[in-house]
Amino acid sequence: MYVLSESHAISISYKDQVAETQKIQCYTFSSLTIGFCDEALLTISNTKSKYDVLGDDNLLMIDAQNTEYMIHYTRAQKTFAFDEYIIYLGMSENSFNWISPIEELQTGFIANLSYNGSRIGDLVSNEIRRLPQRSSFQIHKLGLNLYKDINLSSKIVYFYDIDLMYLKTRDYHQFNSSPNHNIRLKTGVKYKHKNLSVSLSGSLYKNNLIGYEDISFNQRSEHHFDSNFGLVNASIKYSF
Repeated sequence: MYVLSESHAISISYKDQVAETQKIQCYTFSSLTIGFCDEALLTISNTKSKYDVLGDDNLLMIDAQNTEYMIHYTRAQKTFAFDEYIIYLGMSENSFNWISPIEELQTGFIANLSYNGSRIGDLVSNEIRRLPQRSSFQIHKLGLNLYKDINLSSKIVYFYDIDLMYLKTRDYHQFNSSPNHNIRLKTGVKYKHKNLSVSLSGSLYKNNLIGYEDISFNQRSEHHFDSNFGLVNASIKYSF
């Protein structure tokens, strides 16, 4: 952070996330379930060495990583609506990788078999489009954050934190549709007494966590990001 004056500052942030590897036993293509669960109508395996990492009872394995860079301009300015505002620019690089022998079902003898009037190869190819793309893609962000404290008493403070974000993807292969913005409202109360601080708050996101937790966004999860998402937060802090 570089402080320009008592009320102005510029800061740069960096975030790196690596997701825990997902291992999936079964996958459903239309109404055809393939894998190693009880519901599976078809079980497949492959002797190629690259599939050894799946073990004996996993059909699919997915890995993910996200790196984000942001620059923020912060201005402290007490008004009726806010005490400070932040304007920020950001870019996240998102990388996904997956491995599964279901790819082998797009060609060959099994691919030409029919299931409920459709070629198994066509069913598999259509569903593979819904898996995370293996080439990296970016999400560019422009946002405005407003924060306000309102003293209810000498020890109790009500606060709200509003974040407005515009999003633009680059090199992302959209499956159906994804939002180009998100809004987050965090609000609650804080109690402070000497060295003790207690807070209770809630957060509401208009379009799930897109723009805030980009590692959760890909073709497989895309359909969840047009829905609201909420959190309830509680904390107790004692300073020594």
